[in-house]
Amino acid sequence: MISLQNKIFWAALLALIFFSGSRAFVKNLIIKASLFLAPERESRQAGNQALALLIKIRDLEKENLRLQKALGVNAKTRLIPANAVFGGGYLFSDILLINQGWNAGIKIGDMVTYQNEVFLGRITEVGADWSKIGLLGRLGNKIILRQDAPENIQSIPIEAIGLGGGEFQIEMPAETNLKIGDIFRSAENPEYIAGMVDKISFKSGDQFKEIGLISPLSPVLLNEVDIVSKND
Repeated sequence: MISLQNKIFWAALLALIFFSGSRAFVKNLIIKASLFLAPERESRQAGNQALALLIKIRDLEKENLRLQKALGVNAKTRLIPANAVFGGGYLFSDILLINQGWNAGIKIGDMVTYQNEVFLGRITEVGADWSKIGLLGRLGNKIILRQDAPENIQSIPIEAIGLGGGEFQIEMPAETNLKIGDIFRSAENPEYIAGMVDKISFKSGDQFKEIGLISPLSPVLLNEVDIVSKND
């Protein structure tokens, strides 16, 4: 089937052949045809723009899913950024106050992380626009850790006791192969780093080593944190 555009093209061509002397007639015919086809061109352009918009939305959705996967965030949780406003000094090295609270969706017990990689502690108190974080390693705090290991090796969970100021202490069998800087992760949430080996105490003949761990981040240096909050 011959399209309307083709019909007009052939009509213009015949006009040029048989009415070669009347250029004004042919010009007028082409102008009118262009005006007649303008709505069709606009409709086609609008369709192309809509298609491009759908493709862009699809690409943004894919990127959003990729970022959520990279950040360890799913439909059940969300990250709430906050700034530290008080804490980290000598007397307050076990707590940190932030500038977000229940108005932002924060709840008691929510995990607090740094860049969604380092486990810093949990929310212990919440106000409208403030929250208090109990930092890991606070005095008397207990947490179950696992030594960072290759995926095919399952490390044994170990209880660590907080000494204050972001420091932990654990005991491990004397034959355990450890060195300064080795990483320990949360046993409950192994995607998060909880501490790293700072010192190793061992005497010949002892059955266990005393291992000192510290948080990878000093409370004094914390300015921004992320709260991992469960969606209701």
